[in-house]
Amino acid sequence: MSAIDPAVAKQIDEAFDFRGHVTVTLKDGKVIEGYIYHRNLDERFGEPCLEMFPKDKDERLVIPAQNVKSVALTGKDFAQPFVPPAK
Repeated sequence: MSAIDPAVAKQIDEAFDFRGHVTVTLKDGKVIEGYIYHRNLDERFGEPCLEMFPKDKDERLVIPAQNVKSVALTGKDFAQPFVPPAK
């Protein structure tokens, strides 16, 4: 098992705390947009991974963390309070 890049681990943690869609880019070039609902980055509790619901599919994905190249916060955070536009 290879170690997870600390920068990628931080991106995964931030994406988990974000309550909107994210874009996960895998090392093989595949890009998945969706919502991360679980992540484990501690090898003491099994293989480090993230679990997500893809945006346009009715399935759950389990992605080994070592396969993740980057994670970007690309959607709206639905838990952010509404701020009306300035007039």
